[in-house]
Amino acid sequence: MLNFLGALLIIIGAALIGITLLMQLQEFTVRYQAFLKILENFEDSVAAIPNKGLVIIAILLLYVAKSIIPIPTSAVCVIAGMVFPTPFAVAINIVGYIGLITSKYFWGKHLGRGYVYKILRRYENIQRLMDSNTKAKDGLLVGFRAVPYMPINTVSQVYGAMNFDYYKFILFSVVGFLPRIISYSLVGRHVYNPFSLGFMLPIVIMFVISGLAIIAVNAFIEIYNSRIKNT
Repeated sequence: MLNFLGALLIIIGAALIGITLLMQLQEFTVRYQAFLKILENFEDSVAAIPNKGLVIIAILLLYVAKSIIPIPTSAVCVIAGMVFPTPFAVAINIVGYIGLITSKYFWGKHLGRGYVYKILRRYENIQRLMDSNTKAKDGLLVGFRAVPYMPINTVSQVYGAMNFDYYKFILFSVVGFLPRIISYSLVGRHVYNPFSLGFMLPIVIMFVISGLAIIAVNAFIEIYNSRIKNT
């Protein structure tokens, strides 16, 4: 199933490239230009926001709210990209993301190791990896962050409950999630032209990376568990 999902994400990425190239044809451009005019007016309204500092606070508060409310991380990243230049939007999203996973990490630490077994008892292969050495947990954390459907809060709580080193937790979490942060921020920057390569290419790259990550995590779990069984 994981290999199927990985391949599906890669195929979707290729399909989006095809759609983007199709939109460059003359017959599609007339209606598209009218739609772009609406988006252009919206972009002007965003650019006219007088106090960008309040926007930063609002975005960071959305990350705080995500710890208790299922707000899509992608939406928050895109909002930052819509308002700020991409490097600044990426920085804001990284700060918000670190705050989010930190709060859940320490909440998991408070819940204790029993929480880990409660969550993982349905996933025998992953539980064996979590009970093994630290290197397996390191690689798995990067993979979990790169895979789009893995819940950010749950993964953070599990690693906190295992007393995983906090600084390594932050480092590997950011490394695994950074491609998605950059992609979403770029999407936000080009959201006013949704069929441009600037908008579509980050989505395609994100789908491809996510698909490869799913396949890699699946292979990692299978290989590592086969080694555990043979020892």
